[in-house]
Amino acid sequence: MTGVVTLNGQPADEAEVIFMPSKGRVASGVTDQEGRFTLSTNKSGDGAVPGDHVVTIGQYYPPGKPPPMSGGPPPRFPLKYTDHTQTPLRAKVERGGKNDFQLELTN
Repeated sequence: MTGVVTLNGQPADEAEVIFMPSKGRVASGVTDQEGRFTLSTNKSGDGAVPGDHVVTIGQYYPPGKPPPMSGGPPPRFPLKYTDHTQTPLRAKVERGGKNDFQLELTN
């Protein structure tokens, strides 16, 4: 399961993409410089469980590099995309389907 994230029409690199199913394990992936990601649940690249998902997208912080506490730059992604209770992003994962998602974000 793959996809592309764009922010205001441009590829969004270093974004953490999280697919949250109504039942089952969460899947996640990190975008590359072209905004592409591959979802993983239990092991690298194994995808997401079939069904409807709420999708959140936020800045990726690698292990050992925590986000700035305060006084840093403003968040790149609007809050509505980072909070699972506010995000308008939804995806339906189909068993055996193409499952290539285009996630377009705007400020």
